[in-house]
Amino acid sequence: MRFTCEKNMLVAGLNITGRAVAQKSALSAIEGILCQATDRLSLTGYNMETAITYVIDSEITDTGSCILPAKLFGDIVRRLPEGPVTVVIDENYKVSIRAGYAAFTISAEPAEDYPELPDVGSGRSVSIPQTVLKDLIGGTIFAVAENQGRPIHTGVKFEVEDNAVSAIAVDGFRLARRTWHPEEPIGRSLAFVVPAQGLKEVEKILTDEDADAAFTLGTRHILFQIGEATVICRLLEGDFLFRDHVHVHVHVRFQLRDHVHCQVCIQVPGYS
Repeated sequence: MRFTCEKNMLVAGLNITGRAVAQKSALSAIEGILCQATDRLSLTGYNMETAITYVIDSEITDTGSCILPAKLFGDIVRRLPEGPVTVVIDENYKVSIRAGYAAFTISAEPAEDYPELPDVGSGRSVSIPQTVLKDLIGGTIFAVAENQGRPIHTGVKFEVEDNAVSAIAVDGFRLARRTWHPEEPIGRSLAFVVPAQGLKEVEKILTDEDADAAFTLGTRHILFQIGEATVICRLLEGDFLFRDHVHVHVHVRFQLRDHVHCQVCIQVPGYS
């Protein structure tokens, strides 16, 4: 296996996929980054909850795949001089890294040890501007529950209708909602809950550029396509507290020749 690519592109891919690499795991393979060289170079990080794959344009001389040690490989690449980086992996999984005057040798692992990524299927995707998706996530994720006693509320619920996409989060004290109305009908009706941790990674990848992202819903997972990055998250299951079930009671007390005192009490059924 042999490929050459620009250092800045390789660093960008490592930074994005590295966030999904498991820090400590009984399965050592997911502590590394899956590197696959076919017609293009792809890097994958997967912690058994969220998978991130990033594709890089490279000059590939020999195809192949392996598992690179995430931290060590990333530290080496970031310290290399600017310009092209050439990586060669031999049949014994010895990795040679060269850039300019610098050269390093490390060890890799067979790609066969890496777990298979979840299969989302080939369903019809929903396109949405990156800036809009970023606003939907950023405007609601702060209100997700941190209490694992109600796992379904540790995520954000998305409701896709023909003329609207809404994101909803609730933690028993706060409720946040953002809605986007597309110019053209979506032609889909979907409802699903994505864990906050996975959405945080999606939010970090999204840009303010005038470009679309897309998501595809599977049986147990959802796939986000953002430029050259692909994020796969598992879905949360359970009964999500709908926004229509939140009752707001406002008590206002006026005082003459003084300011107005206003007390707002939000009562959410099922929470004490």
